[in-house]
Amino acid sequence: MLRLRQAGPQRRELPVRNLEAEVISLYTHLAAAGAALAIGAGGAWWAQGQRYGLQIEQLKHQATSTELDGTRQAVADMAGFQKGLNDALADFQALGQRNTAAQQDLSRSLLDLRGTTAGLRGDFAGLPARIERSTAAARAEYITACTAVFEDLAAAGGRLAEHGAALARQAEGHAADAGLMQQAWPRK
Repeated sequence: MLRLRQAGPQRRELPVRNLEAEVISLYTHLAAAGAALAIGAGGAWWAQGQRYGLQIEQLKHQATSTELDGTRQAVADMAGFQKGLNDALADFQALGQRNTAAQQDLSRSLLDLRGTTAGLRGDFAGLPARIERSTAAARAEYITACTAVFEDLAAAGGRLAEHGAALARQAEGHAADAGLMQQAWPRK
C-alpha cells in the first residue's frame, strides 16, 4: 500500500487504497451478480417451462378424453346398428321360412286340386252315356249332386284364389324387404 505524506506541521501518512484491488473486487462482485442472475433466470425459465409443459399435457389429456368419449359413443352407435341389422336379418329369415311354408301349402293345395280334377275328368268321361241311360229321378239326383260338387269346387277355388293372393302379397312384401336391405347394405 502506498502512503502519502501530508504537508504541514504535522506530518501524517494517509493510506492510499489499492485501486487495482478494488477494480478486481468490483469485477468479482459483478461476475457473482451475473452468475446469480443467470442461475436465477435459468431457474425461472425451467420453472416456467415445467408449468407450460404441465398445461400442455393437461390439454392433451383433455383432448384425448374427448376423443375417447366420441369413440365410445361411436362404438355404442355401431353396436345398436349391428343389433338392428341382426334383428332385421332374423325377421327376414323368419319371413322367408313363412313364405316357404306358404308356398308348400299352396303346392299341396294345387296337387290336391289336380288330383280332384283328374278324378272328375274320369267321372265326366262317361257321363253323357250314363245320363242317356238314366231315369228322370236319377238325373235329378245326379244334377243335385253335381251342383253340390260344383259349389264345393267354386268355394275351394275361391279359397285357393284368396290363398294365392295372400301368398302374392307376402312375396311382394318379401321382395320389397329384400330390396330395402340390399339398398341399406354397406358398399365397398
